[in-house]
Amino acid sequence: MILFYGIRKVRIKKYDDFHIKCENCNDYGQEISVYQKYFHVFFIPIFPFGTKTIRSLCLKCNDTFNDKKINHYLSITKTPVYLYTGIILLLTLITTMVVANINAQKQKAEYVANPQTNDVYLIRQDDEKSTIYYFFKVKNVNIDSVVLLHSYLQYDHFVSAMNDSDYFVRDDTFMILKSDLKKYLDSGMINAVERGYDKSNRFAIER
Repeated sequence: MILFYGIRKVRIKKYDDFHIKCENCNDYGQEISVYQKYFHVFFIPIFPFGTKTIRSLCLKCNDTFNDKKINHYLSITKTPVYLYTGIILLLTLITTMVVANINAQKQKAEYVANPQTNDVYLIRQDDEKSTIYYFFKVKNVNIDSVVLLHSYLQYDHFVSAMNDSDYFVRDDTFMILKSDLKKYLDSGMINAVERGYDKSNRFAIER
């Protein structure tokens, strides 16, 4: 992919000042333009670059050498927010991801605290040399415990859905306390909880 980036310049403000006398034609009236360079990627402004510059133009003879009031107009001209578009978009994306992760963690904790039949837990198990992933599925929910099914396969990398050859083993059931589920969550073993899923991830398949 070709990456288009670079430095561009844009006029950010224009003033008409009729109190400045042109040294060329002796008429009054100057158009004062303030410019700002900015860094862009794919022509999207990322952030301002360098200092603002100014250009003064006589409204009658177009002479450009008059420099009066330059410092005044530079000082009152603010850099427009749109020149920070890239930074704003990046911060918005980061904020959205953080909020989404916080909400996902809250939902995961709620699901673990109140398990339902057919909930699926992605389990992460670490040892000194490797990390494995596998799935538990809630078969039954009792007052203070749950009955779980174990997935047939284990994975050596993070997965969000079952492999085409994976399924939950009906004969591989075991019971744990609900309080132990909370311990699994707090220790990081429960990596994700799926509820209300569709057929595409194969979580409904038992053999």
